[in-house]
Amino acid sequence: MSKLIGILGCGWLGLPLGEHLMSLGFRVKGSTTSEERLDTLRSKNIEPYLVRVTEEEIVGAFDFFNSIDKLIIAMPPGLRANPKRNFAVLMNQVKQACETHGIKEVIFISSTSVYGKLSGKITEQSVTHPETNSGKQLLECENLLSNSLHFKTTILRMGGLIGAARHPVFQLSKKTSVDNPKGSINLIHLTDCIQIISCLVDQAVAKNVYNCVTPYHPSREEYYRQMAIQMGCKPPVFNDSKPFNREIVSDKLMQHLNYSFQVKNLLISS
Repeated sequence: MSKLIGILGCGWLGLPLGEHLMSLGFRVKGSTTSEERLDTLRSKNIEPYLVRVTEEEIVGAFDFFNSIDKLIIAMPPGLRANPKRNFAVLMNQVKQACETHGIKEVIFISSTSVYGKLSGKITEQSVTHPETNSGKQLLECENLLSNSLHFKTTILRMGGLIGAARHPVFQLSKKTSVDNPKGSINLIHLTDCIQIISCLVDQAVAKNVYNCVTPYHPSREEYYRQMAIQMGCKPPVFNDSKPFNREIVSDKLMQHLNYSFQVKNLLISS
């Protein structure tokens, strides 16, 4: 019998991930907070569940957590829209649900924002020093899940996510001044996000942390100006303030999973 995979949060990443896992022969449960999206999940043959995690409780179809072999947590913190949200408290609700339902393996989608403004080459051994609210809460969530005595968690620290009509150049082009033109980009395409998670789903989850950043690091100025031309938007206006450079390294991921990035050159528009 095929493994049953749960995806908590079938949004920009979770929905195409669910589709891909279905194509590999897995059974997939997917959660959404939108009733309208249930039909979308159903149309992809993903078992749909209406689940909303609050700071007080998990509301909706609690049986989403039943019989799951691996849970992928793809919920974004959503702190820009709701800056007062305590994402770590939400994640504690999920942790308790995992323990109650006997889930043994968890994959948590985190972010390289947990490193803050560290410079140089950044590996998983580098100090975590988040500066943003989101980065601080994601690090708290990483620790919360990793410290469970009842399940094992693999943490994926994703770089800036691009692809499928999502790209930071659109926001940068609207700004009158963008810092750090000489700093390197640290991004990853949706295709590689999905493939990396798929590799982990197909093997036993161990307590581990992986940086997930494409080994392609042109300067921000060079990259975003070229992308603006490709996307047909206004090129960002850069200034020389707040200069720092860092390169987030994914060597551990490539070695442990024998993984080769599929989208090696991020000068693509989809």
